[in-house]
Amino acid sequence: MDQSPSIAAWTPTTTATSTSLKSVATSAHSALESSLSKPSFTNGPHNNNGRNDYIHASRAAREDLAWDENVYDIRRLTRPGNIIFLVVFAISFLWYIVILAKSRYWWFNVAFFCGAALEFLGFLGRVLSFNDMTYFPYYLLQLIVLTIAPAFIMGGIYFLLGQLVIIHGRQFSVLKPLWYAYIFIACDITSLVIQAIGGGIASVRAENYENADPGTYTMIAGIAFQVFSMSIYIIFWTIFLWKIYFPKTDKYPSQLASEKSDLVDPQQVLKPSVKNFFKLLINSKKTAEYKRNILEPYYNPKYADIRSRKMYDYFPLAVSLAIIAVFVRCIYRVVELAQGFSGYLITHEVYIMCLDALMLFIALYMFIPFHPHIVFGASNIIRLGDIRETSMRK
Repeated sequence: MDQSPSIAAWTPTTTATSTSLKSVATSAHSALESSLSKPSFTNGPHNNNGRNDYIHASRAAREDLAWDENVYDIRRLTRPGNIIFLVVFAISFLWYIVILAKSRYWWFNVAFFCGAALEFLGFLGRVLSFNDMTYFPYYLLQLIVLTIAPAFIMGGIYFLLGQLVIIHGRQFSVLKPLWYAYIFIACDITSLVIQAIGGGIASVRAENYENADPGTYTMIAGIAFQVFSMSIYIIFWTIFLWKIYFPKTDKYPSQLASEKSDLVDPQQVLKPSVKNFFKLLINSKKTAEYKRNILEPYYNPKYADIRSRKMYDYFPLAVSLAIIAVFVRCIYRVVELAQGFSGYLITHEVYIMCLDALMLFIALYMFIPFHPHIVFGASNIIRLGDIRETSMRK
């Protein structure tokens, strides 16, 4: 009668924990070792088949145990994708270190430096998980830092709207310039705190083999609040662009261009429309000429030298693309976490690569050529005193 020990039943936890295969239950481990090392007394086909059955059964049992403890719920993390984004975010991190030392746009620089650092650390955690997808600290590292990184990036972008209000004129803004920073950075910090609390709750409960759903739902609430505040910011951003592209003043020329205007005549004023809005945002050669000849007189003359710089006309488009990229990523994260840690999105890596990593790659790299230090000029610093002075105006 076969006296080999039986493999003990193994019940996986419902959430990721710090358990690893190195700490598999002793009874299960000894049974597996016994199965693998069970001697064969003859070389007959019957005993060979029995030995092979033991080996296959033991291997299958080990694979099942490994899958039960896999904190990612993915068979194998993609090597190329994670390594590529690790390198990409490492480069952006180094760039923002350099620009932090050179540029005096402190708030923007620190915010983007933190965002790039967190993205780098997140993908470092994923790469370190290649050899052990059961090691919880690496999983927790990438989960938390990749979740909160966009809040820092948006913190830098929020400050830009106040800068552009100064450059163009207070009359084009719904709010005073500093209010954008005060309101939306406060929302950003609130979102970060909520997400951090949620991450902490999820981590502690998972370490104690408890249900981590309360922490997950708290993180979802933090990201959802971030999406809400971003939506409000996008509305203010769009209103500002609409006002600078279609200014309404008592000096506004009376002649209006037709909706079919191809901007051949620079003396025509474009009729406000969605089509013309995107023409001006994309900034073709003709619209650039239109801005110089028609719109420029309506703007703050103090900063005409900044607006005359070659890259400045493309700056609103660059900021808009970065905002959209971060917005898409945040919506994705809300849906992903709402599905749970074993949901479809989180267990299919193509989505985190395309809707998370790629989106933040766009946002971070957009401001390498379009950093305020480059677009505005190294000597053209919009100081806090300038913002306060403009904020005092109605």
